[in-house]
Amino acid sequence: HPNGEYSDVVEPLTFSRKTSTTSFATGWHLLSPPLADDHNLVNIFANPAYDCSDGCTEIETANSGTGFYVRSYGESPDFTFNGEVLSEFSSPLQQGWNLIGNPLVTPIDINSVIINYNGNDYNWLDAAKYGIISPTPIIYDNNIASHVGTSSIPTAAGFWVHSFEDNVEISFIPSNQSPGEESTLYWDLSLFAKEN
Repeated sequence: HPNGEYSDVVEPLTFSRKTSTTSFATGWHLLSPPLADDHNLVNIFANPAYDCSDGCTEIETANSGTGFYVRSYGESPDFTFNGEVLSEFSSPLQQGWNLIGNPLVTPIDINSVIINYNGNDYNWLDAAKYGIISPTPIIYDNNIASHVGTSSIPTAAGFWVHSFEDNVEISFIPSNQSPGEESTLYWDLSLFAKEN
């Protein structure tokens, strides 16, 4: 710490370059850029990408936290996003279904996500219990060609969440400890590094 104080906060450690490559099997995918930037999807994917948050319209660009669908016919075994690594990210949710995505380079346990409504912070389960959001985010599983509920949102994955209220904010902060994680007597070191 700059002033020499001791801190016992335990947080995860993530090292990442400014690129994120993900495997890309044949079929439909629900994706989201895990790096900040205005990503030109036309240059990344051989087929059109679609924003289906209000009907399905073709899109050419997407930023971190934006969910979209794209289909692969086997043209490439993987795809790559380039951009700045984010240490955290927040996005507004409006009443109804919201198509968003994991904005970080690491998978996210939904129990570490913060839901803010009326100035109060909730973990996912409490926000669902109080009727603010749906109890489970919905991802698209290409292996079974179906939407499914999940407790973990993979890197570069888009997902659906239903908000029962307007003006709700969802925050992805990987340093949040999930409920039920117990501290240990072992030392932990947390570090966030960014390539210039």
